[in-house]
Amino acid sequence: MASLLLALALVVAPVALAQDPVVSLTVIAPNGSALANATVKLIDTSGKEYSNTTDTAGKASVTVPATGLYYVVAYGQGYYILSVLNVTGDISATINASAMPALNVQSTEASVEFSIARSEISTLALKFSTNTTIYTDSGSNVMLEFPKEILKFPYKYTFQKIKYDTTETTNNTISLAPTANTTITAYYAKTYYFVLPTWALIALGVTVFVAIGVVWFATKATKHVIASIRDDVMQFVKRKRFVSSKDKDDGW
Repeated sequence: MASLLLALALVVAPVALAQDPVVSLTVIAPNGSALANATVKLIDTSGKEYSNTTDTAGKASVTVPATGLYYVVAYGQGYYILSVLNVTGDISATINASAMPALNVQSTEASVEFSIARSEISTLALKFSTNTTIYTDSGSNVMLEFPKEILKFPYKYTFQKIKYDTTETTNNTISLAPTANTTITAYYAKTYYFVLPTWALIALGVTVFVAIGVVWFATKATKHVIASIRDDVMQFVKRKRFVSSKDKDDGW
């Protein structure tokens, strides 16, 4: 009997130990207050997301399926908080945006979607739209990549350069380790989506002119046919009236 109980214990014990890690978070807003009623996501290295909502004290518990590195993303009013956690089991952590530098990411002539990755999880980049602010841990290396070209009919926007701090580059990717608030601006040139060569414009003009001429001729021909039919009908009616009147005169 004792042997059977020991065998059952050995089977059950690993199952009991294999519980999913629970991450207990406290999220602090940039102004130092608790970030209440905000969505917090933990994102693993494959891009899968696990989320919860903070309470009035800025606390939230998120259960993840395994240990390892996770992005932590919290959504505030018009900004994001981005950090990285190494989940080794059930852990507690404070994500304090008031101690983080802000990346003010902008673009002109249009808002674009850019990628940002932290060096701890460089194989996975997260997507955000420009003209937003991202708070991230001081000194942590971040990589940002902007699209080289985007199409928003009838316009096309082509990447020109990036400016941040005293740096200017024509490369659409940058890497920096911010220790203070930093404004990053991506510049795009706007052109029309369709740029036709001169011969195509001439051909288009001729086609439009011919089309107008065909429509005008067809309209004129149609009016002539309608007028001719109308005249024939009127002539027929007049003949019928004349014959009817003649029959009356003849006493029919």
